[in-house]
Amino acid sequence: MYRFIRALAALIFSILFGMEISGIENVPKEGGAIIAGNHTTMMDPVAIGVALKRPVHFMGKVELFERPLPRWFFSRLHAFPVRRGLADREAIRTAQERVQAGHLLGIFPEGTRNTTDAELLPMQGGASLIAIKTGAPVIPVTVSGLKPWRFRRPIRVAFGRPIDLGGPRRATKAEVLEGTKAISAEISCLLSRNNGESREIQ
Repeated sequence: MYRFIRALAALIFSILFGMEISGIENVPKEGGAIIAGNHTTMMDPVAIGVALKRPVHFMGKVELFERPLPRWFFSRLHAFPVRRGLADREAIRTAQERVQAGHLLGIFPEGTRNTTDAELLPMQGGASLIAIKTGAPVIPVTVSGLKPWRFRRPIRVAFGRPIDLGGPRRATKAEVLEGTKAISAEISCLLSRNNGESREIQ
């Protein structure tokens, strides 16, 4: 089902927008990794999923899983629920298991969609914590061109260089904080670069 939905989304995106994907070589072809990105629209996970050939296991807000049909649908797409704003140990444990099993974990460290004028919202520590506990690299990613979207304006998905936070080991609060700062800095750098290139094209 994942392959079918991905192929359908790729077709729709190609017709309505077109896509520009860069840095795909930074994503490992096998093994666990954490895909951590900015989040401005509901379509961000779809754009990232289309850009990657490997399936992505996204953490999604628990509200998406409250009704049987959406829960069935998102589960078939490898997504799993997380309670935002809480220390959701079950979600963290599930995320670790997915990464340790060799999957790509998709996470938006801002914790919610950014509807402000700020480039990024303050980031939560989940991505950093999981990376330190599993020893998996964090691959920063940015999605731009969807807000506001215009017909045939390309969606830009850019993957940055892997961030190694060490591990696997137990993580202290200070280590999680430093890791979160590193992830935020890399995503900000990608956004600045992409915004500059977009202005040049225009």
